[in-house]
Amino acid sequence: MKAQTRGIFGVLSVVVLLFFCSAVAQVPQLTPFSADIQVTSTRMPNASHDMNGKMYVDRNHMRIEMNGGPQGGAIMISNLTTKTTDTLLPAQHMYMEFNASQMQGGLGVPKIKSFPDPNNPCANQEGVTCKNLGVEQVGGRSCVHWQITDKNGKVGNVWIDQKLHFPIKAADNDSTWELTNIQEGQPAASLFQVPAGYQKMDMGGMMQGMRPPQQ
Repeated sequence: MKAQTRGIFGVLSVVVLLFFCSAVAQVPQLTPFSADIQVTSTRMPNASHDMNGKMYVDRNHMRIEMNGGPQGGAIMISNLTTKTTDTLLPAQHMYMEFNASQMQGGLGVPKIKSFPDPNNPCANQEGVTCKNLGVEQVGGRSCVHWQITDKNGKVGNVWIDQKLHFPIKAADNDSTWELTNIQEGQPAASLFQVPAGYQKMDMGGMMQGMRPPQQ
């Protein structure tokens, strides 16, 4: 059971990492779309470093499907308004419910960063500086390339699509992800709902099972 729990968290680590890197353009003018996604990361040593999947975005939700991993992949369905996320494990027909603070503290992933203004990614972020490196083409789409330095001096780069108002590529010294095959249009509403027949997992019990026994 403990091995299964560690495997589940291994898959989630990469998928949650992706969510916190990509959910950075929660703005009213989001253009709904779907896309393929590729992720490379060395941030989570116990998880697969290379993963791929699909992303679906509407004005209030985001769904990320990642393939592979010891538990057969995972799906994240996020509400951008309430900042809550349901993480589904299709192979087990189970899901977990998180809010932003739980995910930041529980899985060792970066703190979520919102860009309420894609024309100024550093707005309302104390200690963060941004440098506009100009307009560049990413996969044939016009994007503004921003270099972002956090308050600890860590430097990352993000490319925000000028039409979608959403980042389609991001990179730092230990992870990279990119969207390809972008198709504009409203995804089906059912994609942002937990399917019938999924059992909600007890996160408190899982975390208790991962703790070492008391001496």
